Amino acid sequence: MEVETRPAGTRPDERRHAGVGHAFWDLLRAIGALMVGGVRRLRLWNRRDGAGTSGLAGLVELHALQAAADAFVTVALAGHLFFEVPTGQARSRVALYLLVTMAPFAIVAPVLGPLLDRFRHGRRTALALTAVARATLALVIGHNLGGGMAALALYPAALGVLVAGKAYGIVRSATVPRLMPPGLSLVQANARLTFAGVVAPGVAGVVAVGMSRAFGHLTTLRFAAVLYGVAAVLALRLPRRADGGKATREAEAPAGRGLLRLSHVHRDVRVSLRSTAAMRAFAGFLLLYGAFVVRAHPIGGLSSSVSLAALAVGLGVGNLIGTTTGARLARLNPHRLATPLLVATLLTALYAAIDFGLFSVFAVAVVSSAAVAVAKLALDATIQLRVDDDVRTSTFARSETALQLAWVFGGAVGILLPTEPWIGFLVATVGVLAAVVDSLLSHHDRAPAAIGEPAR
Repeated sequence: MEVETRPAGTRPDERRHAGVGHAFWDLLRAIGALMVGGVRRLRLWNRRDGAGTSGLAGLVELHALQAAADAFVTVALAGHLFFEVPTGQARSRVALYLLVTMAPFAIVAPVLGPLLDRFRHGRRTALALTAVARATLALVIGHNLGGGMAALALYPAALGVLVAGKAYGIVRSATVPRLMPPGLSLVQANARLTFAGVVAPGVAGVVAVGMSRAFGHLTTLRFAAVLYGVAAVLALRLPRRADGGKATREAEAPAGRGLLRLSHVHRDVRVSLRSTAAMRAFAGFLLLYGAFVVRAHPIGGLSSSVSLAALAVGLGVGNLIGTTTGARLARLNPHRLATPLLVATLLTALYAAIDFGLFSVFAVAVVSSAAVAVAKLALDATIQLRVDDDVRTSTFARSETALQLAWVFGGAVGILLPTEPWIGFLVATVGVLAAVVDSLLSHHDRAPAAIGEPAR
């Protein structure tokens, strides 16, 4: 009988496994090539219209890196606070997180704004310090996620990350006018930053979830600390004009006007802030209440995990739509935008209350997040245009605090309400309706100029 002979290592199963291995590595190389090509195209887009020369492109890249690092921290905290425990315990943990890490902004704001005004001519340093602070605190959080008495440091460290992140956002927004190229408006520049702040954490969040499952939350937070460290270096490498040159120093009034009140700022800022705060409150409600309600009542016959993913995708898509829309508009009038944006949010919230399902939840997520994205772009541009540089950071500190507290209020309402969809969304509809009435009443006053026109 003839016996078939084969060289060692050439059995059919080995050849099959070798083929699968080669296909896997070919797929990885193809994905890597696509990612590299995508990054190159994004960098070319980011440097268009003079942004590369002025330094705005560098600020956008810095923002993208910081937003990616924030996503790694958020994924690690969300896994610990929400997904690893039953719904009842998740409610108490999230409520404690809101109380300890959000509410103190009512006290921090009066100190944070004037303090950052002292960095008017050292904004690169201020940006770098906020990154270094978050890198350190991310490591502290990582070493306190295990539980026990040591975990008492978790919430103060999370507070520190949030405070440093808000300080970064305030300084960044106040720095934008100094890095503006002639070919862009303030709204378009802010839209580039917001776009980077949407895409970067979206990609980073996927990587962070995989890293957390494979290597644990501590590794995820350590990687976030590395990203913050690189961001600190990028901040110091921004052009010197970010700190203000000699001409800027001579033109600007000295700092120290005292405690700034929002009632003293330009009327356009107050009008825009009220409507944006209402939409941010609904955003906080939708994120937390929506997460709990779809966990208790999965939508469309889907599992709770898929329902949560659908809500998250809707929020991300809406944010991207709002940012992209804002990037195409050179001028935005917050006074005229407020009512249509609020009415769109009102209608989708009412739809979700009447017919709670996959389509209505996705619709309210997309519309509300798009509305708040456009409103926030208009608000930032309003402050950058209407407020003097010597108190601009104080104004941003106050406005960011007002928006954050509005988000906390909406989230707290979402935590307290029962997980009956029609009850929660009906309450939210009434709240948005009150904001619509306030916006309509403000139309009786003089309409402000569109953003992008000279201040008068």
